[in-house]
Amino acid sequence: MTETAEPHHRLARHIEHRISELGLEYAEVARHAEFSIEVLRKMRHGTKARGSTYRKLERALQWDQGSVAAILAGREPIPLEKAEQRPAPVKAERPTLEQEMALAQRLLAATIREMKLSPEEADEVWRRVRLEIEATHRSHEPDSDRNGQNRNVI
Repeated sequence: MTETAEPHHRLARHIEHRISELGLEYAEVARHAEFSIEVLRKMRHGTKARGSTYRKLERALQWDQGSVAAILAGREPIPLEKAEQRPAPVKAERPTLEQEMALAQRLLAATIREMKLSPEEADEVWRRVRLEIEATHRSHEPDSDRNGQNRNVI
């Protein structure tokens, strides 16, 4: 196994090193990254992840944005300078389910008119959007049951 042939295994080694360097527990990293410990375990074993997952990992491991891409390209990650002196990022408030549904309805109404969808097509589009919004809100609930999630995509 070479460094260039296995970039995700190289990333896995960097993840382990950084966690050790920061003196963090795996659960703590997952909590700061806002993903499950299972997602972290998969990345620690060389599984490829989504870009958004990598951005969360960079934040949790106090790496500058783009560090994961640098590692995958054979370069080194860039630790944040004076990370403990930087103020914690302010997390934007998620809209409530009702707020997001209302916004989606307004956006879809305009889209349906512009695309000249039939009532049946419009109903199907709304059904799909509603299900996606509801699933997203369920996945962000603190005590949500994650057994139904697709375990192959992290």
